[in-house]
Amino acid sequence: MSELTRDDLKTILLFGIHIAKVDGNFDVWEKKILARFADAMGLTEAEKEQMAHQRISLADGLGHLSGQSAKTLLWKTLCAVSHSDGETHETEMDFIYKVLDKVGGQIFLHAVKDWGAYEQEVLDALQDHQ
Repeated sequence: MSELTRDDLKTILLFGIHIAKVDGNFDVWEKKILARFADAMGLTEAEKEQMAHQRISLADGLGHLSGQSAKTLLWKTLCAVSHSDGETHETEMDFIYKVLDKVGGQIFLHAVKDWGAYEQEVLDALQDHQ
């Protein structure tokens, strides 16, 4: 996934933060997985702090992604974060499907019960990017 840009990574993490908060409960497990992703991205503490308070619109964020690799990493990240607390809420599912609809194309998702596997896939992709 070497064609990912730094802006792609930041946008993907912002979407991850959004989905962690969309159900009204920013769980400790969601914070931990997002911190692991941010570390794997090589974000500085200043970048992390800035992003913690940044907002992004769905349309604008998707419009800034550089290509299919970024879009694939985005939906895997969303699935991993939504599953990190052990349950995927309806509001999270709705958001994921809204993103998938905007991204377009054919996307294969594992069964929701298997979304935990996406955490390692995201970490591997981020490490390959470094």
